[in-house]
Amino acid sequence: MNRQVESKGNSNEAGRTIGIAIEEPEIVHRTKIRWTEFTWNPMSGCEAVSPGCASCYARTLAERFRGTAAFPNGFDLTIRPHKLVEPLKLREPSLIFVNSTSDFFLDAVDDTYRDQIIDVIESTPQHQYQVLTKRHESMLRYSRRRRLPANFWAGVTAEDQARADLRIPCVLQVDVPVRFVSVEPALSMVDISRLVNGRNSAVGGDGLQWLIWGGESGLHLKDEKVRAVRGCAVRDERGKWSPHPERMDWPRTLRDVCAANGIPFFFKQWGGARPTSAGHELDGRKWEEIPDVQAKAMQEAVGRVERATSPSGGWGASPR
Repeated sequence: MNRQVESKGNSNEAGRTIGIAIEEPEIVHRTKIRWTEFTWNPMSGCEAVSPGCASCYARTLAERFRGTAAFPNGFDLTIRPHKLVEPLKLREPSLIFVNSTSDFFLDAVDDTYRDQIIDVIESTPQHQYQVLTKRHESMLRYSRRRRLPANFWAGVTAEDQARADLRIPCVLQVDVPVRFVSVEPALSMVDISRLVNGRNSAVGGDGLQWLIWGGESGLHLKDEKVRAVRGCAVRDERGKWSPHPERMDWPRTLRDVCAANGIPFFFKQWGGARPTSAGHELDGRKWEEIPDVQAKAMQEAVGRVERATSPSGGWGASPR
C-alpha cells in the first residue's frame, strides 16, 4: 500500500527546529534485536553524548535513507505522532523497545510529547516497554515529575566504567519495578559490584533487575585500528571472526557479578562486522535471561485476591 508522507518543521521552547513526520499508522516492527520482540519509534533522530555514540547504527541507517518515507529528515530529530497508536494494535503481550532510533529523554523533546507516549504505555499494561537512555539525569527528573507506569522498564547505557559510575546510581533512583543496564557497545571492563551488592534484584526491588552485555558491531570494525580500540571480536586472515582473547573477561566478570546478586544476565553478542559475526555464546553457551515480570504480576494478583477476601486485609484473619 502506498503511504502519503509529509515532513514539516516545528520548533520547541528552545527555538530548535524539529521535523514532524505524518503518514498512515503502522503496526510496531518485529526486530532482530535479541533481547526484545518489537521496536516502537514515536520519534527518531538523536545527538551524540558519549563514546558509545561514535558508531551509532541508527545514525548510519537514518542518514542512508534520508529523504525517504522511513527517514524523511535523516537523523535529525523527527516527531512521529502517527505512530502513537501502534502498540494499541498489538494484541499479544509483548516486549517493546521504545525509540530504537532515538532517545526517549532527548533534551529537545518536550515533556508534553513524552506524556503522550506514557499515556499509551499506561493504557496497554499487557505489554512491557523497554526504554534505554544515555540521558540519565533527564530520566530521573521526568520520573519525579510524573510517576512512571509499572510496565515501563527504565534502562541506561553504560559502555565503560565512567558511564557506569555516572548513570547506574541515577537509574537506581527511578521508581519502577524493572531497572536495567545495557553495556553495549562494551568499550572497557565494567565493574558494577559496589553499585549492586546488597540490593534487591527481584522485580520491584531496590536494585538492578537486568543487565545486557554486547560487543560493538558494524562495518567500521573491518578496520584493524578501530578494532584495537573498540572491538570485542577479532578477524583472522581468512576473514573469520572470533571473540577477542584479551577481552573475554569483560562479559565474564559482569556475568559473575550478576549471578552473585541474582540479576538476570543477557549476553547479546561478541560483535564484529555484523551482530552475528563472532557468535552469541559465552563459555560455550547462550545467556538469555530476562526479568520474570509475569511471576511478579501473579504475586500482585494473588495479593489483591487475598486483600479482597480478608476483612482485615490478610488471609490470617479470614476463614479457610
